[in-house]
Amino acid sequence: MPLDGICDKIIFMKKKNYLVLFIIIFVSLILGLFGGHVLNQYNQVYKICYSEAGVAIYPSDFFKKGGEEAVFTADSEPFLINRPGEYQIRLKNGWFNFKSTLIIEDTIPPQGTVTTVHKLVGSDLSPGDFITEIIDATEVSLAFVDLPDNSITGRQDITIRLTDLGGNHTILTATLFLAEINETVMIEAGEQLPEIDDFIIFAEEAFFISDINLIDNNLPGEYLVILNIDGGIYETFFTIIDTVPPVFNTNDISGFSLLPYEALDFVTDYYDVSPVTFHFLEEPDFTYIGTQEVTIIARDSGGNEAIETAFLTLKADTEPPVIKGAVDFTVQAGDTIAYMKNVVAIDNNPIGLEFYVDPSAVDVNTPGAYPVHYIARDMAGNETIVTITLTVVPKVYDIEEIYSRADEILERIFTDEMTERDKLWAIYRYNMNNIFFEATWEKGTWLQAAHDGLFNRRGDCYVYAMTAKVLLDRAGIKNEDIEKIVTRSRHYWHLVDLGDGWYHFDTTPRSDKVVIFMWTNEQIKELMEETRYNSHRYDPDIYPLDRRPIN
Repeated sequence: MPLDGICDKIIFMKKKNYLVLFIIIFVSLILGLFGGHVLNQYNQVYKICYSEAGVAIYPSDFFKKGGEEAVFTADSEPFLINRPGEYQIRLKNGWFNFKSTLIIEDTIPPQGTVTTVHKLVGSDLSPGDFITEIIDATEVSLAFVDLPDNSITGRQDITIRLTDLGGNHTILTATLFLAEINETVMIEAGEQLPEIDDFIIFAEEAFFISDINLIDNNLPGEYLVILNIDGGIYETFFTIIDTVPPVFNTNDISGFSLLPYEALDFVTDYYDVSPVTFHFLEEPDFTYIGTQEVTIIARDSGGNEAIETAFLTLKADTEPPVIKGAVDFTVQAGDTIAYMKNVVAIDNNPIGLEFYVDPSAVDVNTPGAYPVHYIARDMAGNETIVTITLTVVPKVYDIEEIYSRADEILERIFTDEMTERDKLWAIYRYNMNNIFFEATWEKGTWLQAAHDGLFNRRGDCYVYAMTAKVLLDRAGIKNEDIEKIVTRSRHYWHLVDLGDGWYHFDTTPRSDKVVIFMWTNEQIKELMEETRYNSHRYDPDIYPLDRRPIN
């Protein structure tokens, strides 16, 4: 067969396949548009579905069988399961659309729980006050069957109708207690507190919940009271008033001018059931020399006032203060000085008296004689100055005091199981951790240096060395002082012997953190060669052979 003849058949077959595909698509569209109506006619879904309000509704509920994959379509009428009514429903299941009618009914009457209500006569009442719980699938409205009378005290039976959206209703009966309270309970300050009967106009049974006896009946004010009336809890207030003014007496005052007298200074005695304050009607002139009348006003917590007068006589103060006990004395250098010990200032008018000491000329660390000024000045400006001589003498250090402090420290840092080497290390650590290095510390005797290390806990290498010396001596460890060959600086440390020869022992802290503990001469030489600083170069000829450090 010619090639172009074969091609014609292929083209024809393709056209034929396209035609079949077109017919299939067309039929599908027709079924999609109209198939739902056809299937409805074959009773695939219920034409009308009934449901009780509150019951959940699903698309499959409308199908007689199957329909698990069905959905509500966008044009289906919205519905609420707690809203009775008729709704047009549209569904889709697979390729096909369906329609049905949904009727939501409410045939179950509502249920409710009532409570007893306690209120005051005249209070507004609503049906909801008597209902604590409502059970129904739809919205429920409340109404009184018979309106309660809020003007009658005592107990009433109240009937309330509950009606749901389906028109079902239920009648419930509750109890109403109306109490009548006296809201104008009032007592005068100081009178007895009110009783329960003072608050109740009508009640079968009543008692206090709050403890009224905790209220101070002398203090005017408004106070909350909580009552139980026929089983109900009520809050009310009562008032304590104060209408009686205070009573008080005064006396005259004579004194010096410039003194700030208070109004209460003129009052000898007073009486009132509530707290009282006193003030001047006009402030007196406290600079006036002579006699003036003052008016004093007493006011209690209720605002009641009483007025009395008195006389104030003032005179000038021309007598200066007297200073007693200011005498020359001597202290040791560095001592703490109690300048005001046994020194007093007295004056004919002690109010407002100023008394102070001026030791600004004293250098307590340098022996010498220094002036100390005591100044007393009264309110009128009269002044007295007494000058004494303070003599500072060199510090005398008590070796027993130093030994006692060293023993306390050793007792604290030593333990029973320590070896002699352990004890030596404990002394080393104590010095390193408890003395603050201060290069400018003033030199003195070895006792002063030891005292500074043990008590002041600061100083230079000499303080470290002498502190170590005392601790080593008191610990019974053999030791010798050693001093660097003097150049531009000085340095001090120790030689110690634990029984196997003499070693270098230096507790002064170093910036390079090197610990010189039980060092030989060789180690000292290596340190100086490494640092290129003659910090520990000493003259061995001044030490006997049996006390020279081990190489």
